[in-house]
Amino acid sequence: MTDWSRVARAVYRVRQHYRYSYSGPVWDMKQRLLMIPRDREGDQRVLRHDLAIRGMDDGALVTWTPDQFGNRVANVAVSRVPQAVDFEAVFQVERDATRSTARRPAPWSAELGPLQYLRPTALTAPDSRLVEVAIQIVRSGDDSRERAERAHDWASGSITYQHGVTGYTTPAAMALHFQKGVCQDFAHILLAVLRLANIPCRYVSGHLLGEGAPHAWVEALIVDPSSPGEVEVIAYDPTHRRRARMDYITVATGRDFADVTPTSGTYGGPALGRLAYTKQAEIVELNEFAGAA
Repeated sequence: MTDWSRVARAVYRVRQHYRYSYSGPVWDMKQRLLMIPRDREGDQRVLRHDLAIRGMDDGALVTWTPDQFGNRVANVAVSRVPQAVDFEAVFQVERDATRSTARRPAPWSAELGPLQYLRPTALTAPDSRLVEVAIQIVRSGDDSRERAERAHDWASGSITYQHGVTGYTTPAAMALHFQKGVCQDFAHILLAVLRLANIPCRYVSGHLLGEGAPHAWVEALIVDPSSPGEVEVIAYDPTHRRRARMDYITVATGRDFADVTPTSGTYGGPALGRLAYTKQAEIVELNEFAGAA
């Protein structure tokens, strides 16, 4: 088993495949894909990437644009799909802990500032219980890092991991009511509490090595009033009750899951659609810190 605290550098190859199957032909398909990371994100660097699209009659028009959060977005237009369409992203990324820095440029816009990651969203809107938890955390101390740690500890034990109870549109307060959920629910609950505690934070969509589905975690953005153009980024995985390690691969960041849905779109026609996906993530290179035993 890999001791990730000793890993200085790692290169991963990720293959993610989505297939939409239809009960009949569809046309005028418009698809938005967030499947390939931006060129650089902290100590992560994309070495190469490719997007393959198969199953349409007349090819696909692909336009690459960054979204408001800087994510790499593929906007796909397809005129007609007879039966099924496949979107397959393959990319290779390097993570290098020796390039990690305590601070990064603040990710918010000049117009909104930290409010961009402080305002509640539809999926992170708090209820009275979340407000009460946040009040207790705020009363426990003034230090933002300490508050973030307490929020993470609480969110990690707030629900039990279980598939099939919640969905992608389940808000944090509802998952807390059910007392069950999956990674995006843990993340939304933590986001809600951090924002109530006045700590800017963002949702991270990506991959955890060894898991068969995409994963979600949270980055707390700690602001230093003496340097407002920079933040300290602390990545928490409340699902596994730990800090995110070198085996986490970031694909996209936003305010909640709705901002970073890997695939979404529209099509014309009466046919019904069904989505299936597969993912493979493997280690290409692994180097430990010098002197690690």
